[in-house]
Amino acid sequence: MNPFEVQALDAQIQRELERMPDLSGAIPADFAARVAAKVPAKRVSPATTATHYGSRLVWVSLVVLSILLIVLAGESFVHSTIGIAIEWTLCAQFLAIVIWLGTRRWRSS
Repeated sequence: MNPFEVQALDAQIQRELERMPDLSGAIPADFAARVAAKVPAKRVSPATTATHYGSRLVWVSLVVLSILLIVLAGESFVHSTIGIAIEWTLCAQFLAIVIWLGTRRWRSS
């Protein structure tokens, strides 16, 4: 392509990009009214019942973490770098669960 054809093509592309499309025939006039009519007036929520599985699982994990920390405290496993990292990770998890339970109880009362 010579430079004149490239300039003509660029000008045509620019004109088409700057032209506003005519959407008057694409969207019907009563489109918004028809969509609004299909939306239910009241949002229906499914009937659910509260269970205590989550809180029981949190307490079980708290007990398991306590037992693991007690067992690891007496082992020589803690004298290695990996052992210290595992013990600190378990301590952090234990503290996170205790803090979460405390703030949950504080918010509910």
